[in-house]
Amino acid sequence: MRLLHSKTLDLHEFLDDSIPPYAVFSHRWQEGEVLLRDIESRTAQEKKGFGKIKSCCAVAASRGLEYVWIDTLCIDKSSSAELSESLNSMYEWYHKSAVCLAYLVDVTETSVTGDGEFQRSVWFTRGWTLQELLAPVAVEFFNTAWQPLGTKATLKTEISAITGIHEDVLLGTLQPQSFSVAQRMSWAAGRTTTKVEDIAYSLLGLFDVNMPMLYGEGRKAFMRLQEEIMKQSDDQTLFAWSSTDDSYRGLLARSPADFAGSSHFIVSADKVNAAPYSMTNMGLSIELSMVQWGMEIYLAALDCQDNARQRLGIYLTPLREPNQYARVMQDEVDLPRFSSNGSSRRRRIYVRQNMSGEGKPPSRLYGFWLRHIPPPETGPNARWEFTGWGSWNDRDRIVSLPPGAYGTAAVIRYKPKGGNVVNLKLGFDANFNPACQYGGHILGPRARNARDPRAFDTVMLSDWMDPPALEGVHVGNRLHGVNGDDGWYRVVVLDEIVQGKRMWVVYIASIEDAYWHPGRLCDGCGLEIFGPRYSCKTCEAFDYCSNCHQGAAETHPSHSFKEFRLGQHDGVRCDCCGDRVYGTRHKCRECPDYDLCGQCIDIPGIHKHNAFKAIGSTYGKRR
Repeated sequence: MRLLHSKTLDLHEFLDDSIPPYAVFSHRWQEGEVLLRDIESRTAQEKKGFGKIKSCCAVAASRGLEYVWIDTLCIDKSSSAELSESLNSMYEWYHKSAVCLAYLVDVTETSVTGDGEFQRSVWFTRGWTLQELLAPVAVEFFNTAWQPLGTKATLKTEISAITGIHEDVLLGTLQPQSFSVAQRMSWAAGRTTTKVEDIAYSLLGLFDVNMPMLYGEGRKAFMRLQEEIMKQSDDQTLFAWSSTDDSYRGLLARSPADFAGSSHFIVSADKVNAAPYSMTNMGLSIELSMVQWGMEIYLAALDCQDNARQRLGIYLTPLREPNQYARVMQDEVDLPRFSSNGSSRRRRIYVRQNMSGEGKPPSRLYGFWLRHIPPPETGPNARWEFTGWGSWNDRDRIVSLPPGAYGTAAVIRYKPKGGNVVNLKLGFDANFNPACQYGGHILGPRARNARDPRAFDTVMLSDWMDPPALEGVHVGNRLHGVNGDDGWYRVVVLDEIVQGKRMWVVYIASIEDAYWHPGRLCDGCGLEIFGPRYSCKTCEAFDYCSNCHQGAAETHPSHSFKEFRLGQHDGVRCDCCGDRVYGTRHKCRECPDYDLCGQCIDIPGIHKHNAFKAIGSTYGKRR
């Protein structure tokens, strides 16, 4: 350890077992600081900062201390090895000092008042001065003229109000390490450093961790600090931070500023996440208790609580990669209180920290829009029974789940025109895969044995989605939706954007009418037309889907429409997409059984070495 003699201003080096009593100097760095080379070359007196060095040494000598440690001149910053060793040892050096002399250059007052220069001093906003306040047993404060203002103990109330640090920590009756990670991080939330890496390096001692210095790594330094904290602590208040960033994020904060509102978060006495967690090349591997909360949103419990003893939670959303998640906000809330409603499940997941610029997609409705279903009967033979979390609206045709609900979104029992009563169910399984049942039994296996089969909770049971698949049930994929048929009806559920809102859109039609018109957008809803197309006889290139055509008398009055239907090629499926072929069938002239639909034929390079024969079809005529 290198120390400055308080009287001769010469530098001396000491081994760890022979270090004499010494004072440490805490100050805000300014222009013209005295450096190691200035002392060695005897040019220190020429520097602007020499005056405060001399005054510091004089105060130390008056306390009977022969030596002073000063950060600007007791470290050889040209040596990366010495700099790294010093920064990792600095908290301990401050702690072992006899006294810390804190010089507040921007305070001219001779005493501390209720709201004066002391409270507004820049010294309380700098990153490095936090450990210089906490680590030493004794801290004495001086104004710009080196007049004493008080000590850490005598000014404990004022300092606590400025910094948020508990008075018992300032008195030394409580150690900083007895406070949670989030509480200690909150003490650094309003502080800044000249180099962005130093906001992390200045906290090494406060969290009793060590790591090499890599100037130039930028914000990665704070990430590394949190990873080092995780290696020796299971304190999940490390994840109890919040920000206004609405993009995909990881579990680790980007800076101490994210902990500004975390000063009252502590570790829960009753832990629900007992398994260890660690950083991997797939993200942070962690086991959490999770609840389905919204559309592709889970509420996960943390083992920490606020001062009202409410458990904290975070919102997570699954990514495209299997079992990988990102942290997100929900309804502008970043750190909710956890509520399980008895439906939580433990999951071992990976939360990615680096998203590589991956933006958060638009939020999706937690439910479905029934764009196209076989039209219901009207008049005296009509039957429509709706069971769901909300009420049915014929105009909106939306079924949704409230936050915290999961499973079945709605059960509809109705009579289609010219048909028998059918059951329509919509919902999401435990992995947010959309599911739809058209036909089959109205009750699932468990509901059939229930005491009251008509009760809401019974009808809404979600076991109808569980394998093996029941009659009429189609469970899809959260990335690609649903696309299935049972030979009679086709059920399609697609992720689409309707009037700026992302949602699952439901299409159900008999096999004869279950087709799209490629490239034809409905001039009513703006979506690609499914089923019969209705073209205005007066307006050029004006088309409606069957749903929008029902209101044409109001939305496009005094105009008549011509109906276009596409015939199905019975038994023929596209060898590219696997769908049934409607309209024009493109049959390979070389291969005995290779066909493409009207959409796949336009894919560049598909089956490019062979020629195709176009085979038309008219509605009602089989080919």
